[in-house]
Amino acid sequence: MYGPSMVNTSYTGAIVSLYNAGQAIGGLTTGWLADRLSRKYTILIASILTIIGAVSQCAAVHVGMLIAGRLIAGVGCGQMLSVVPIYLAEAAPPSRRGFLVGTQGMMIAIGFGLANWVGFAGAFAKGNAQWRIPLAMQLPIPMLLCVMVFFIPFSPRWLVLQDRHEEAKQVLARLHGTADNEEFLDRELLQIQEQIQLEREQGNLDWITSLKAMFSRQYIRRTLTAAFIIAMGQLSGSSVIQNFQNIFYAQVGFTGRTSLLISGAYGMMGILGQVVYLLVVADRWPRTRTLWSGSLVLSVMISICMALSAEFGTAGNSDQAGARAAIASIFIYSMCYAIFFNAMIWVVPSELFPFFLRTKGLAFAVAVKSVTAIVLSQITPVAIAHVSWQYYSLFIATNLGAAVFYFFCLPETSGKTLEEIAGIFGDEVATYVDETTFKPKGGIELRENTVAKA
Repeated sequence: MYGPSMVNTSYTGAIVSLYNAGQAIGGLTTGWLADRLSRKYTILIASILTIIGAVSQCAAVHVGMLIAGRLIAGVGCGQMLSVVPIYLAEAAPPSRRGFLVGTQGMMIAIGFGLANWVGFAGAFAKGNAQWRIPLAMQLPIPMLLCVMVFFIPFSPRWLVLQDRHEEAKQVLARLHGTADNEEFLDRELLQIQEQIQLEREQGNLDWITSLKAMFSRQYIRRTLTAAFIIAMGQLSGSSVIQNFQNIFYAQVGFTGRTSLLISGAYGMMGILGQVVYLLVVADRWPRTRTLWSGSLVLSVMISICMALSAEFGTAGNSDQAGARAAIASIFIYSMCYAIFFNAMIWVVPSELFPFFLRTKGLAFAVAVKSVTAIVLSQITPVAIAHVSWQYYSLFIATNLGAAVFYFFCLPETSGKTLEEIAGIFGDEVATYVDETTFKPKGGIELRENTVAKA
């Protein structure tokens, strides 16, 4: 498709960037779809778009068809990235929200890991199969999701928004495993009902009002904080290392199938780190401490990687031990990123907004993330070509800056209901739930609450 030279930088840039542009578009459409059609059916629409885009890519007969498929698949991915953490946050009990929203990060890590091994396997194929088969691997999961989405309940908060209160109570009982505790369910449902009713009376559920409010003095801090946290998924350096790791491996002397094999092993480190997050970090460590300490760890790991690249990443270097140490440093970086960030960048932003801004705020944050990815995808090849290992200093600086921001400016949200988190930021809250005791009931932690008007 690139012509006799087999090289076309314009096409290459378009193929990479249009996917991220599609994510930005998809993210911005999520707010309206998720509020109007439900979180559940927005996931279905995103899956269908992903399937259409994947089919267009793997069946492409010219570059325009390939680029169009990338754009469509990007729209579906942007919608998925925006709506899934919202759905999980609204369905999860406060004590398990970090774990359940964190499963999105786990599946992203598994996806990257599998993609790397698919790329390695593609190196053994012949002709067009080398790229058609890997691109077709996008199809099975969204096809399965199109079926499975009909077996998950609607978000209880969306049901209350639609005045389907009895159904919302049934969903809460099903999700929290407390069907035999009528009093607990009534209290949980009351808090959701009162908060949504308050926002309705204030006129906040109107779309124009909501969009204006998102950038108002009252909510701008949360809007920019959510966008910053998700964009740091790119500015931490993880996306650059993931997408351009073959260039890094070539710098330290590994190319061809060896480079692809190393990429496969690199992907497994993210999965390992995500397992550590789910077992050790999720809902056990404070959100804020996880983010600022993780940013410092990533700065240290990138500094080590940069130093090793400076020493052993030159042409003609024969020190294989040094080259392996450089690769080991990014392996450890990948595991650390998964432990501290791969899930947390979705957990915290999904908690920050009140109900009427939740879908719009996450959509805006994903759009900012996608624009950041486009910029990085365009400048990274040029930067590596001109300044080589010195490019990594950018990510040392961004991670250090993020650590300062998280330490001083980000309030703690773990263990609180979504309605209570709104109160932390000074919102008018319809009801507060005061926790007095905890007792196990059928393996589920139940709270004994008193509900009071704010």
